[in-house]
Amino acid sequence: MRLLALLIGVLVLGGCVTKEIYNAQVLRTNNFQRQLAEEEKHSADLAAEIARLKNHIAELEAQNRTLTTQLNEAKAQVVRSLEEVGRLQAEIKQARAASLAPSGVAAPMPKARGVAPSSTEPPDRLDELKEDGASASSLAPSGAATPMPKARGVAPSSKEPPDRLDELKKDGASASPKATRPR
Repeated sequence: MRLLALLIGVLVLGGCVTKEIYNAQVLRTNNFQRQLAEEEKHSADLAAEIARLKNHIAELEAQNRTLTTQLNEAKAQVVRSLEEVGRLQAEIKQARAASLAPSGVAAPMPKARGVAPSSTEPPDRLDELKEDGASASSLAPSGAATPMPKARGVAPSSKEPPDRLDELKKDGASASPKATRPR
């Protein structure tokens, strides 16, 4: 009988310890489940943020391509304008040469298409722009961007347009050669 009482006492005490360990394990498991749920929620939030940022990157890249195309079109327009200026300068020179009388006295010259006399004509540097822009653009890495240089400190007269050929050369060196569609 004593032995039986002793066995019952051990079982009762052993059951209490087992129940405490069980309760501790249940609390620990619940804590791990709560932490797992928090981490899964955080992971989902981060995945949504990554998707949002990827969409934003795609939008910015599209905007960058659009702006690059517009910039290249504007540069092509400037080159066409400079070619036109060069052509008009050549016409003016030819007209002046033809207007000289055989006696060496200059005949009165009519204005040609609103072009000012030679003292206000910008220098003809189109060939430099084409040569320097072509050689520098082949050396520039694609997608490289350089900041726009400041205009030179010389203020143009009211009749003379500012000479921005150096700026165009530098910008042409940073742009990658791309085909532009005609307007």
